[in-house]
Amino acid sequence: MMEIIVIGTGNLGLNLCKAIENQYVNNDSAFAKAKNTNVKNTLKLVGYYNTSATCIDTLKAPLLYSIKALPKADLVIIATPDDHIVNVSTTINSNAIIAHTSGSVAMQAVSNHVNHGVFYIPQSFSKSREMNFKELPICVEFNNNIAQEGLEKLGNQLSSKLTYLNSQQRGRLHIAAVYMNNFVNHCYTKADEILNEANIDASLLYPLMNETLAKAQEISPYEAQTGPARRNDVQTIARHLEAIKSNDRNMYDAITQSIKNTYGN
Repeated sequence: MMEIIVIGTGNLGLNLCKAIENQYVNNDSAFAKAKNTNVKNTLKLVGYYNTSATCIDTLKAPLLYSIKALPKADLVIIATPDDHIVNVSTTINSNAIIAHTSGSVAMQAVSNHVNHGVFYIPQSFSKSREMNFKELPICVEFNNNIAQEGLEKLGNQLSSKLTYLNSQQRGRLHIAAVYMNNFVNHCYTKADEILNEANIDASLLYPLMNETLAKAQEISPYEAQTGPARRNDVQTIARHLEAIKSNDRNMYDAITQSIKNTYGN
């Protein structure tokens, strides 16, 4: 039984705690195939910690009240905001494998521990939405065989899509994820504002949202690009800039210019 502690119960931390406690038997994982046997539930969440000392009713594991005096565990996962990782790592006094979950922070942030690594899941998590971890890619990095064995065991138990990325590769993946997820979602927010101001039902654009994603996955985002900037439709762009709020014009113009530059317009 692999005993795990999770530090931080934000969107990612809470989902990870739930996934560990509600683990399923993933017989298709690389771990199961390598062992040539069925994988039984081999993970145990022995505790979780958050700075607000908030007990989470949906978790069976106990709330821990001090990072400095953690119970014995095989793996401690730091699922805190990026800026806190180093401080949390230096505070932890444990012989366990220590791993953080950040996409943009190098593995070196937890290198004060003998066995350390990274357990990064390129996905957007919310406390109100349950995630199927089996379908999520998990990217690991480790400094030695002990950390490798522990992180691969956890990854393969939760998911069928485990891969290895070094810190530089993971950083690039995270930048791409910000473009693909955070920036795109902000554009959804801006579109929603425009529609609400005009009293237009936002669901009218849901088929467009779905088709945009499907087409980008099928023929590549580069080939799928359409719209006024792609066509260099100057008059339409000018009308849009005049119609939108003044504090949104820089954003519209920056994206328009980026599209023009990409296609040589």
